[in-house]
Amino acid sequence: MQKLRQGGAALLLLVLLLALLPGQADAAGERPGRVVGYFPYWQPGQVHKLQYDVLTHINYAFAIPTEEGGLLPLEQPALARKILAQAHAKGGKVLLAVGGWSYQNVPLESTFAAATATAEKRSRLVRAILELCDSYGFDGVDLDWEYPRISDGTYRQYEALMLELSQALHSRGKLLTAAVQPGVSPSGAVWDTSAHTDAVLQAVDWINVMAYDGGEGADHSTYDFAFRAARHWQEDRGVPAEKIVLGVPFYARSGYVTYDALLAALPDAWKGDSALYQGQRVWYNGVETVERKARYALTELGGVMAWEVSQDAAGPYSLLSAMGRVKRETLCAFQDVPAGSWYAADVADARALGLMQGTGGGNFSPLRPVTTAEGIALAARIHRRYHAGADDLGAGNPWYQACLDYALENGILTERPAADTLSQPLTRGAFAALLARSLPEEALEEINQIAQIPDVGADHPYGEAVYRLYRAGVLAGTDAKGTFRPENTLTRSEAAALVLRMADEDRRIAHS
Repeated sequence: MQKLRQGGAALLLLVLLLALLPGQADAAGERPGRVVGYFPYWQPGQVHKLQYDVLTHINYAFAIPTEEGGLLPLEQPALARKILAQAHAKGGKVLLAVGGWSYQNVPLESTFAAATATAEKRSRLVRAILELCDSYGFDGVDLDWEYPRISDGTYRQYEALMLELSQALHSRGKLLTAAVQPGVSPSGAVWDTSAHTDAVLQAVDWINVMAYDGGEGADHSTYDFAFRAARHWQEDRGVPAEKIVLGVPFYARSGYVTYDALLAALPDAWKGDSALYQGQRVWYNGVETVERKARYALTELGGVMAWEVSQDAAGPYSLLSAMGRVKRETLCAFQDVPAGSWYAADVADARALGLMQGTGGGNFSPLRPVTTAEGIALAARIHRRYHAGADDLGAGNPWYQACLDYALENGILTERPAADTLSQPLTRGAFAALLARSLPEEALEEINQIAQIPDVGADHPYGEAVYRLYRAGVLAGTDAKGTFRPENTLTRSEAAALVLRMADEDRRIAHS
């Protein structure tokens, strides 16, 4: 198996693990605060701009349909596999975006119409999409047909395609999303969006609203335009707010100037939304507008989307970084986590990365103990994700039964615990023992030379596990002497720190 920093076996990762704790997982099992980014296959040299700690979902663009109901071979397959591996290692998801506006400068609208003209062709296209998803390991599909129409009846073909896709993907535990037009003009005039039927809107997990290209100039993508677009889908079409993801452009109009190119020519362009570029005035979204849109989308809607990530600028004025700042700000504020506390940053980062959530009512409950059952479930799912690449243990009766059985079968537990101990608080030492048995040695590279821990001797019941995790930089002492206090209970604040160290080797601690 590869080491964790190399993306080994989808890194555990606790993305859903700590969601086992009461009040922590949403119904869809999705990471909180969707930040969706399209990444085009034709920009392999820009893959470094993907910020996996910010993006919850990446849409790999595009798979191209054929008139016969098939798909062309996926472009840049090595790039797709690299993005999949790196995103999965950080707990993110990657969807296969199918379609787009055009292919080789030829609009794809007629291709979609031909590819779905008969039930046989539609089923062939669905099979082709599923086969591509399964062969690469995509987590779902974003269908980008621009656009089905009422006037020519293609909306019926689109609906049939989407319903068949929805059934097939959801039965496999995969996502289905759709890219949709804004539905309004920049001035607020409502367009007819009925080609995206109510049945389609119910069948998808969410819609990505392309709230840009409102005009070649100042109307390109204002905040007001974006707000009106979101309200159209929510109020006029009845789409729940949590299923609306607001699209933001990483490029300028008139023409098509990437934000990266704009900033390279005009270093202060990030401060505004309009600039004189090569003798022509262009309009775009600067840092402040992106933050404002992201704040609205992350607090009032289902998230924010970027078209597209390769056009972003690296460095302090990155638009994706601006989204990340807002995400952290809006999702990580717990009223019971004092600013400046030792665990505040860990709690914030664990929340922002989707590793831990609150316990309800705006609280995190940082001092609440983790129970023995929860600790066993965490360790079992860590083991399963590392060795099988997926967490498919599911729920039992009681909720932890499947995890308990798995832990016994795979040596994470050496004996079945008494029923009355499962609801008891878990000690730091006992959790160390579970963690140490949940990963192989190569997943916990030794970075510290630890000869002695003051309160954990070599003959301590948890000694071997504690020393192993100290040497890997996962565990640390509670004082300058390195005292571990193995009999103390494990709290949620401590769990946040451990989760981050397990998830990211760069966070592990090198002891002096």
